[in-house]
Amino acid sequence: MPINLKPIEEVETHATLALQGSLDMAGAWEIERELIDYISGDMPHLLIDMSAVDFLGSMGIRVLVRSASALQRNKKKLILYAAQPSVEKTLTVTGFTSAIPLVRTLKDAKSAIGV
Repeated sequence: MPINLKPIEEVETHATLALQGSLDMAGAWEIERELIDYISGDMPHLLIDMSAVDFLGSMGIRVLVRSASALQRNKKKLILYAAQPSVEKTLTVTGFTSAIPLVRTLKDAKSAIGV
């Protein structure tokens, strides 16, 4: 299944996006440019709904890490939320969650950025 990045909410403090599909090598290339567009400039925090991501590969993780790093340089955060168990396990096993928060709900994600 191809990956889709859908805006949910854009406010002064944050943008909330939803990913849907497989974040494999092809999917990572598809969304990287879109994520860069959100991150460039005076971007607020970025919250990403992972509930409809059915697969997360190493290239997908790379895109997320690069996005988080770009945000951190501007003192902003990338928060992932609502990941399916298999995706959550991949993020946890790779050590991703030690640097980039993965929380259960949108409410938790907003709380992590102080909203």
